[in-house]
Amino acid sequence: MQKLHFLHQIKSYLTDNKPLGFGKALKLIDALFFRNLPEGEVLIKVLDGFQLYINPKYDKGIERKLYLTGSYEKGLLKVLDIILKPGDVVVDAGANIGLISVFCALRVGEKGSVLSFEPHPETFSILQRNITVNKLSTVRAFKQALGSEHSFAKIYSNLQINRGAASIVDFLEDSPAFDIEVVTLDGVLNQNSISRINLLKIDVEGFEMEVLKGAMDALIKDDSPILVVECSNTRNNFNYSMVDLFTFLTQKLGYQIFKFAISKEKISKLVPVKRVEDLPHHDNIIAFKPFHLQNLSKNPSIF
Repeated sequence: MQKLHFLHQIKSYLTDNKPLGFGKALKLIDALFFRNLPEGEVLIKVLDGFQLYINPKYDKGIERKLYLTGSYEKGLLKVLDIILKPGDVVVDAGANIGLISVFCALRVGEKGSVLSFEPHPETFSILQRNITVNKLSTVRAFKQALGSEHSFAKIYSNLQINRGAASIVDFLEDSPAFDIEVVTLDGVLNQNSISRINLLKIDVEGFEMEVLKGAMDALIKDDSPILVVECSNTRNNFNYSMVDLFTFLTQKLGYQIFKFAISKEKISKLVPVKRVEDLPHHDNIIAFKPFHLQNLSKNPSIF
């Protein structure tokens, strides 16, 4: 694991600093050390310093990228590092194997907490292991999906894409399916006597609007959370369009939307989204209320 972490550090330095010949150096490292991927699950140390169980066989998503580079969505992690404070409460809807949940838990510390939602039973199992291996008592994992009302549904594995592409909405007819429970975020917060959350991250493969609709009590408060929402018109979205999402966030809830100048994979500034046409085709958007922006004005590195 130490050797792998060292290689990740070298590759990260080369990628970030781009010295002369860095492309050839990266190819040489891959050819020498990453030609044969391990079979099955492995424990790695990511560049941010914590450990994760992953399976590199999933070749189009987070786990292969983490094995090869030691990081994933560096742009998003940088933003989270800036906006989160000790004591904050984070909700991670669509937690997958737990990268964001673990990262956030380490940022909010022992006085904060993370509510981590992952309904796919197989992925939930590795999420639990990643919480345990990092000794995070402040993360509570829920094997449920968040939605607009309490119900039951099926979630479909999309392993031809990656583990994280499991979806209630978008699937092939022969995809493996699992029965899951859907709950509302407002209901969970009320049941657990949580009066305020500081960040709500939603990456649920086309079910994002349903999560937002089930969190209205939290979102209309004066101290409503910052939102990180996956925005995509490259897949089937459940009963909403990009216009619906833009209008819901800006007009109904009073948020101001930003996107990454490059992408969530690269460290870059956030730029405002003034029109629905400016939304990314497939990337995260970050939504702030005016009081969030006022509080962040002292830290111009984000904008």
